[in-house]
Amino acid sequence: MDKVILDGKKLISETIATDYIFSRFEFPEYYGNDLESLYDAFADINEDMTIVIINRNVMESTAYGSKLSWVLEDAANDNGHLTLVWMDEDYADDD
Repeated sequence: MDKVILDGKKLISETIATDYIFSRFEFPEYYGNDLESLYDAFADINEDMTIVIINRNVMESTAYGSKLSWVLEDAANDNGHLTLVWMDEDYADDD
């Protein structure tokens, strides 16, 4: 099982989040940059994967981050291969 850690501090706007997510996952280029396309990309994952999101509080303090969290939760609910783990605590950025 693969595990990917995403920093909520980088999931606060469409431009930042899209670049960051596509750098962390090997999604095909034909996926678009909107939330619906991100849902499709996560829903299409066909190997077991855990996504850990740190700094959830920062992410969800923005309008875009809140919407993205719903997209990630929906994709995890609809895709049995995808497990989503939320971390509310503040973590340092190691990237």
